[in-house]
Amino acid sequence: MWLAALAAWPLFAFGGAYFWTTVPLMAGAAALLVVVRPPVASPGTRTLDFALLLGLLAAASQLIPLRQDVRLEISPGLERVDRALYVDASDPASRPPSPLTVDPEATREALALAAAVIAIFWCARAMLETGGARQTIRLLTACGLTASATAILQHSTEPGLLYWTWRPINRSASPYTPFVNRNDLAAWLIMMIPLTLGYLATRVDSRRLNGAASPLSASVDDKAVWLLGGLCAMTAALLVSLSRSGLTAAAAALLVFVWMARWRLASRGVAWMLVGIALVVTIAMMYVNVDALMSRVNETLATGVGGRKEIWAATRAIIADFRITGVGVGAYARAMSVYQPPHVFAFNHAHDEYLQVLAEGGVVLAGCAALAVSAGAATAAQLLRRDQTSMFWTRAGAISAIVAIAVQSVWETGLRMPANAVLFAICCAIALQRGGGQARDS
Repeated sequence: MWLAALAAWPLFAFGGAYFWTTVPLMAGAAALLVVVRPPVASPGTRTLDFALLLGLLAAASQLIPLRQDVRLEISPGLERVDRALYVDASDPASRPPSPLTVDPEATREALALAAAVIAIFWCARAMLETGGARQTIRLLTACGLTASATAILQHSTEPGLLYWTWRPINRSASPYTPFVNRNDLAAWLIMMIPLTLGYLATRVDSRRLNGAASPLSASVDDKAVWLLGGLCAMTAALLVSLSRSGLTAAAAALLVFVWMARWRLASRGVAWMLVGIALVVTIAMMYVNVDALMSRVNETLATGVGGRKEIWAATRAIIADFRITGVGVGAYARAMSVYQPPHVFAFNHAHDEYLQVLAEGGVVLAGCAALAVSAGAATAAQLLRRDQTSMFWTRAGAISAIVAIAVQSVWETGLRMPANAVLFAICCAIALQRGGGQARDS
């Protein structure tokens, strides 16, 4: 319940888009850390946990004041940024010691949020090893059902307002309440949809193993009906958002889930699963403007990545000048104000999570992230293959969710939103918890 509450707050508080909404999240994460006291760097998790700790240390080191000659030796691009941003930067040697980050306030905020998300991951992993994954997913599915219905209704009636009341700071934004941006909403949905699908498969398998009278009675009961309703609503919201990156990522997650299902199901079982998924998509399509959806698809085929090429080119210029430690975690927007060509709008993120990590953290932070991903992926694959319980399906759903956000991150930076980061942490905890779950559904 506590994990679901921590995930629900930033979701409904505008996705966590405004820093004041993340303060309760960070306080809750700190309290959970004190209560749970999760084991860190224990056997089996040592490499992953050390990589996460090193990543936090790398980000924190960007705030340490250094002499100007040392700063410029580490990051030569700082001279260009200093001269553009500071009036007194004509003589770098005359300036007092300064940190490596070009935006200390943004780096402090990003570091605090990253620490909170990692704390939630550690606590969730420890808590779920003794059970509770199913209750957490049920509560999150209820949140997804509510958020999806709200997004569809709000955008169809008041497309310029959040919760029919507030206008976003960016007046040109087209919000999908509770998110300001369609791609951020899609990022949350592409993780929650496979997680719910995996839990639904767990329930069916668990009831079958516990002696359900028939496959139909194993598949249909009150909980299954509303879980299917949640799946339909979230799928409809994803389609209504017209997020091309989200739809591509959802397709990738589906392929991965079906591929993993072949480890446990015969061809006939996989076929019935595909029929069920197709039914959910068909119901969801009833809420979609098909002409608008096809227009977005045709636009993608005609323009490809569109304006992202210009953003990626400017981002690569930053990476070239800040190879070692980057411009500072959370400082991308400030640095880009110096590098972007004249444009009618500001490039406030890289539209590619991997490029943004390199730009903000350099090879140091990117190396920590790569080590954490490699260790986590190897452990998740090992645990999935060994899991002989019904929780195999929930674990598979969590892994599919992680794959989905990894695919979307090629074009977007959805994990920068606190609501998405917390859900991602919970998905990782489910995939990496070693408890195996209980055979009986609760």
